[in-house]
Amino acid sequence: MSTSSSRMPVRAESLPSPPTAFRLVGPAAKNVRDRVAPFRRTFRDDGDAYAVALGTDDALDLTTVARALPDVTSVESGALVVLLPQIVPPPSLAVRVLVALGRGRTVSRALRCSALLAKGYTRIGAGIDPDTRADLVWGYAPTRS
Repeated sequence: MSTSSSRMPVRAESLPSPPTAFRLVGPAAKNVRDRVAPFRRTFRDDGDAYAVALGTDDALDLTTVARALPDVTSVESGALVVLLPQIVPPPSLAVRVLVALGRGRTVSRALRCSALLAKGYTRIGAGIDPDTRADLVWGYAPTRS
């Protein structure tokens, strides 16, 4: 005899609308090379959204991840901020090999979402980028009048 359990149906995650380009920010931004931006966009200094790169020392706990995020008052009102999953260590041959093999270290969704919430971001979400297969977490700067 089987019992049926009432389970919530699985829904497709609603990804944010892809921006024109991303501004690469965060403590490890200078170490990001030859990486594809989310949604196969580009990294540009004048991007209309932000992509945050975390280094090895920026992903220890909630406090360090939150500290690595831009302050909500320093980004444009309503701006999209994506927290990248990969930890980006300083460049080395070993790191390049591991990244090429897809074995880089990542930061959990829960930790990245919690950090966005702690910093005051709104409309926080998570999902898989259909173009790059990256596990993205995002939030929006609060809308200011």
